[in-house]
Amino acid sequence: MNEGLTRHALLAIVLCALGATAAGCSYCRHRADDAAEMIDLGVTVTDSPQVGLYWNSLDLFPVGYSHLDGWVAGVAGGQVGITRHYNRCWGFGYAREEMGWEEFDPADEDTLHVRYSGVLGMALPPYRYDPAYTPACVHVFPHIAYVGLMWNARYYEMLDFVVGFTTIDLAGDDGRDMGHWPWQEPPAARSQAVR
Repeated sequence: MNEGLTRHALLAIVLCALGATAAGCSYCRHRADDAAEMIDLGVTVTDSPQVGLYWNSLDLFPVGYSHLDGWVAGVAGGQVGITRHYNRCWGFGYAREEMGWEEFDPADEDTLHVRYSGVLGMALPPYRYDPAYTPACVHVFPHIAYVGLMWNARYYEMLDFVVGFTTIDLAGDDGRDMGHWPWQEPPAARSQAVR
């Protein structure tokens, strides 16, 4: 009887250790993803002449136009290295921004980060914004012809990274391609593609 109890206790310990290990793997992967999502910083490259002269500082007054379909080398879109990138941003005080990373379809808004920015963009319908880019600091796309730069600090993602160590996912993006606010329905689970 004592030997049976020991086997059960040992089995319980092994199962708990396996469960903790499995949780630890996803926990560490989510922290690494959150770290990569805090900034967008890199060089943009396109295979045809394109223009990007867009600036949005703190979501207060966006101005300019950008339409790029190419690649970014750096840390951008939650990726480190070279990744596919698409953006179409335009506005003056009130702006619409569309951004796609890695796998996206410019004709399918469900695969893009689509948001309205500026004070009016956040106050007026259709209220499209997500935690990945709201608020953002100095969201800039200077790109002329075949090459350009990208830089952006994503404040909410920084907070999500820090708070994430407690396993709280403020941005609703752990294990997902796109985040969501707590009052929104969560998007589909992250694709199995290598990130």
